[in-house]
Amino acid sequence: MSDTPDNALIRLIYVSGVNTTDNSVFEHIQRHSEAYNKDNKIVGFLCNNNDSFLQCLEGTKERVSSLMQRIFRDQHHKDVDVVFSKNISAYTFTDWRMHSINLNDSNWKKFSKHPQLSGISPFKPHQWPYWFVDHFIESVKTIDYASLNKDIITFDKLGHSEVEKALASDNILFYIFLSVLISAAVVILLFRYNVVG
Repeated sequence: MSDTPDNALIRLIYVSGVNTTDNSVFEHIQRHSEAYNKDNKIVGFLCNNNDSFLQCLEGTKERVSSLMQRIFRDQHHKDVDVVFSKNISAYTFTDWRMHSINLNDSNWKKFSKHPQLSGISPFKPHQWPYWFVDHFIESVKTIDYASLNKDIITFDKLGHSEVEKALASDNILFYIFLSVLISAAVVILLFRYNVVG
């Protein structure tokens, strides 16, 4: 992705091993990622069991790359492997909060009962081929999270609606500026060609 501009939107998915036996690390990671992702307009989700992490991130190349450097240095992760990274034209998790899905064995049995996930093997992302990881991501995006137990999925306090508001306010300012610029150009042309005066 060396040709991709720093401000371009990308989706990046990585898998890593869990390098701790302390279960509080999952709360720690979620708590710290909430603030970071909010400040950096990164959306997506994190799945884990006691052995593996799988995370999908969407944001600008610059921000996602910076986050990945932190993850590579994080002692709670081992064998970090970027499964793929690609350009996207817009955020695809438009109605999502950044959230964490706990896929330990008992939760996986509940989670994998959803029709979108039928046929997906137990949560072992290091063993999944690229196309299977992509299939898993697309399947997870279609699930109705309201029907899942609270012990499986934990939403952060941000909520994507606030991200959308922040992005929308940025876009509104841009469109106001663009409208003023176009209006000024039209007025100048009208005066220039004596259409008004």
